[in-house]
Amino acid sequence: MHFAPPEASGLGYVISFAIAAVVVTFFAWVIRFSFHFFQLGMSFQRGYQALPSFHVRELWLRGTVFGVLWNIANIASMMSVQALGEGVGYSIIQANMLVAGMWGIFYFKEVQRVNTILKWFAAAVVTITGVLLLSYEHEN
Repeated sequence: MHFAPPEASGLGYVISFAIAAVVVTFFAWVIRFSFHFFQLGMSFQRGYQALPSFHVRELWLRGTVFGVLWNIANIASMMSVQALGEGVGYSIIQANMLVAGMWGIFYFKEVQRVNTILKWFAAAVVTITGVLLLSYEHEN
């Protein structure tokens, strides 16, 4: 965003980001299909069937809701970096890993060993301390 022209920065940047994400995803699927089709010598139908399913019937509502939530967070993160600067804004944004870690520990029970959980909390304290120290560096 720093090098984008004024008319393409901020929320205007979101549109080009979204278009680029669609294009890159499309080409990633084409490359993966081409690999199955040419390298593995599969037919067109078997090459397509080798690709992961989209599971549209099961995931359309969840995918839509979480896609909207992710985009709101992405826009908010860009606005916070513009308002607070890269050092402070980006550090606060990366603190989202703390929330994701707590979801993994408490809700999904991905981590079971107490020793590993204590190490995670020690790292979380270091992260929070760093974010707080960086927040004092922001000048209005």
